Amino acid sequence: MTIPLFRVDDVKYSVGVVPVIKGVSFALSQGEALIIAGRTGCGKSILLEICAGLRLPQAGKIFWEGKCITEYTREELGEARQRTGFVFQKHALIHNLNIFDNIALPLRYHLILTEKEIRVRVKRLMEELGLFDVDRKFPNELSSGQKKCASLARALIMDPCIIFADEPTAGVDPYTEACITNVINHVRSEKQPAIIMLCNDIQTIRSMHCPIKILDNGKLIDPRTEPSSDDEVRPAILKTFQEML
Repeated sequence: MTIPLFRVDDVKYSVGVVPVIKGVSFALSQGEALIIAGRTGCGKSILLEICAGLRLPQAGKIFWEGKCITEYTREELGEARQRTGFVFQKHALIHNLNIFDNIALPLRYHLILTEKEIRVRVKRLMEELGLFDVDRKFPNELSSGQKKCASLARALIMDPCIIFADEPTAGVDPYTEACITNVINHVRSEKQPAIIMLCNDIQTIRSMHCPIKILDNGKLIDPRTEPSSDDEVRPAILKTFQEML
């Protein structure tokens, strides 16, 4: 039996006394992607941070490559993180490094490569994302969309086997949105990572051609299989997505 590359097993999490994640489970094999949508403040980013090991679940388990992340030693966890990539919603670029050095940082820190090899890899990815002539610019000199692309490039530069992406196309223009989704789909096809993406943008969701779940009241709902209803107790976000998809 094939072991999933990534698995969430009955994860629960509360903020104070308020339950935010109420028993979420799903698994992704190599090459599979999942989009998680939901209204602002429903806990999507918290769930993604738990999946990426940036927060520990208060109940349940997270598995990377078949092993619960709490069972990794500190050294093993560090090595496992090298095989993951995280796209932050607010880009999280290092403000005193130029864009080229931001993207190249994981390569320089984790691998032994020549500067020529680093330049080839970084420049190729930058060009695919439409980042032309910004090598020596700093994050505060870039537009919001360019920062999103740079954050994605940094997350992909190590060819991760698991990718966590927090709203990678939110607030960008149609050209940048197309560049981002095209690159993610190309990486998914060529490198076969597992991808967990938070996204409410309908064009991005359609372009990804993958399952979508809605996080509502701490649970994941499948809008494509959940029966449509005018029942007032059903979340409005579910009806909205059912009408758009």
